[in-house]
Amino acid sequence: MPRQSFLADEPWDDDRDDLKIRTRVFDRPRGAMLGGSLHELLPGSTGFWLHFHHGCEEMFFVLSGHPTLRREDGEERLSPGDVVFCPEGREGTHTFTNPTDEPARILSVSAGRYPDVVAYPEHGHAWVATRDPDREPDGDDSGIIARFPYPPVEP
Repeated sequence: MPRQSFLADEPWDDDRDDLKIRTRVFDRPRGAMLGGSLHELLPGSTGFWLHFHHGCEEMFFVLSGHPTLRREDGEERLSPGDVVFCPEGREGTHTFTNPTDEPARILSVSAGRYPDVVAYPEHGHAWVATRDPDREPDGDDSGIIARFPYPPVEP
């Protein structure tokens, strides 16, 4: 694997103007469980949707700025050097916003496996993926990537 840097300002892999978030995803070998990305929340960023995973746990390292960690039970302002651990399941529900006038950078490290279910409790749905949706399928197995109501509806 080539060396990668989270200090460089370019390139950004994803620039979400609507959310005021730029993201750099770090390459990882196929089948690896550890992954990482750098998120820059621009001033006024509302963040990603509040969510949690079944199949992945995450750690977030605040590198700069003062983002706000939002969970189902409240919010907490963070500072450079703070580390947040989000376990699998509802206990790990999270998102980050940036209500300040300065950018905030967060290094994200995740350890996951497939299938992964990502639930969005405020929006009433979840996604299931049996393979990494950002990679091409292996051979004939295209995997399953599907959306369903959350919590699941009883038959």
